[in-house]
Amino acid sequence: MQFSLLASATLLVTPVIVAQASGLGDWYINWMVFASLVVVGISTLIQARRVGPIGGGVVLPMFTAAFAIPFCITAVVDGGPATLTTLVIISAVIQLAVSKWLFLLRRIVTPIVGGTVMMILSITLASVVFKLLDDATADEPVGGSLTAFVTLVIVAALALRRSPILRLWGPLIGIIGGCITAAIFGIYDVNRIVEAPWIGLPSEWPGIGLDFGVAFWTLLPSYLFLGVIIAIQTNGATIAAQNVSYRGDRAVDFRGIQGALSGTGVSNLLAGLLGTVPNGINPAGSAFMQTVGVASRHIGYAIGLIFIFLAFVPKASGLLSTIPGPVMTGYLVLITGTLFVDGARTVIQSEPNREKVIVAGMCFWIGAAFQFRLFDIPDLNPILNGLMKSGITTGGFAAVAMILYLELTNPRRMRFRSKLDIDSLPDLNDFIVKFASNRRWSDAMRDKLMAVAEETLLTLSPLDLEMTLDEPDEPEEERTLVVIASSEGDVAELEFIGGEGGQNIEDRVRQLQDFEDESIIENELSLQLLQNYASSVRHQQFRGTDIITVNVEQPVE
Repeated sequence: MQFSLLASATLLVTPVIVAQASGLGDWYINWMVFASLVVVGISTLIQARRVGPIGGGVVLPMFTAAFAIPFCITAVVDGGPATLTTLVIISAVIQLAVSKWLFLLRRIVTPIVGGTVMMILSITLASVVFKLLDDATADEPVGGSLTAFVTLVIVAALALRRSPILRLWGPLIGIIGGCITAAIFGIYDVNRIVEAPWIGLPSEWPGIGLDFGVAFWTLLPSYLFLGVIIAIQTNGATIAAQNVSYRGDRAVDFRGIQGALSGTGVSNLLAGLLGTVPNGINPAGSAFMQTVGVASRHIGYAIGLIFIFLAFVPKASGLLSTIPGPVMTGYLVLITGTLFVDGARTVIQSEPNREKVIVAGMCFWIGAAFQFRLFDIPDLNPILNGLMKSGITTGGFAAVAMILYLELTNPRRMRFRSKLDIDSLPDLNDFIVKFASNRRWSDAMRDKLMAVAEETLLTLSPLDLEMTLDEPDEPEEERTLVVIASSEGDVAELEFIGGEGGQNIEDRVRQLQDFEDESIIENELSLQLLQNYASSVRHQQFRGTDIITVNVEQPVE
């Protein structure tokens, strides 16, 4: 109940702003509120339950994506509800595709692209936020401005405190304070609350329709990037949820991330079919779990059911959907600033490569220049004109193009393929020798790489043996090993790609570090040697594919 109260007051800001901008009337606002609560509730249940390959298997409360407000407003204003439906479904397909082929897209759907587009999204959202304030203060300039200011001051004052409890309750307290201020100035309309029944359904719904007009083609690239951004945000939010859901440290479960991505895709598929706004994972969920110390999946079930219950109580949803525009403005200023900081932090913390950080800075200003029309854009045709006026489209395309350029101009990666078996070791050693010679490295570095390759192969091979011992009646399926060797400066990176294995090697290395013993277990000898040779070991377990990435530094002379 506590989390649902916190989340419901803010998750309806997005659908209400979009519905109000559409000019379609109160019936559309009521439908958007109802549909958003139902979709968020159902998808929260799916994320916690994990239905087959769909769902993250941890508490991942869903949330309406506030950063999608500019695109949703443009879709319903220029094309109507059918255009919004079509575009949200397209973005959902992108998320499902990223989920299925996450291991193949790991070099393109990167934190650098996601962080850059998040920064551009912040300025795109800012333009909508201040237009919302202009519209809201047209009739009451003093009252509207003061209401937005009071809301922002309360939210910011609580958000800047170190207390996690105050940070959690800050948005709700700020919205309540803003609504009280709006009521004092007479700009809080409570008629919808008074007239709404206690139990009921919306009187009208927009229906299911698809539209592939000019507005669709103009906005399509933006929604493709929106799908990618929601996927990257889901990735980060799921990692955070996994970290706070288990006692002790453990490696990231990428199969769980794939499930969360597919769950988000299903959520947005439902949102598209019901004609409401896109969804993402509520970033406050992990902070809330960490604060209260409860991460049971039963909490996810309860949150989802409460959201669904609220959808059928128009009196309650009406209270949440009548938040005045200036109050929404004050709250969204915080969201805008947080979105920019999160994007910049994603770029800086996840990317040590200086060239890629420069890409983020350049593409941010490319997006800003097009978004705010800082130069004259030639008149081409309606679709291209619309594309070039979008900072997300131009900045996002520039980021992808520059990342691909860096990938193509880096020293060529070398690839080795064989059966995952100890008998492949001589061929693997020949490959390592060729790689070291190509990079003009010393004999000491070559020998160190050969030792790492051998110990990784010896560590992987018992996983196959354990699987066949567990299922002796099953015919043994030949597993393939692919090794991709690359370098950055004097650091070598070896990627070992194979079929699904057993226990995560990162967890096994961590266990060895936590429980060091003079007696070396025979089965863990290769793992201990690998730990000594490599500067870092990362094991990513996807559905059907394991990727073990080993970084090796030059030996000290």
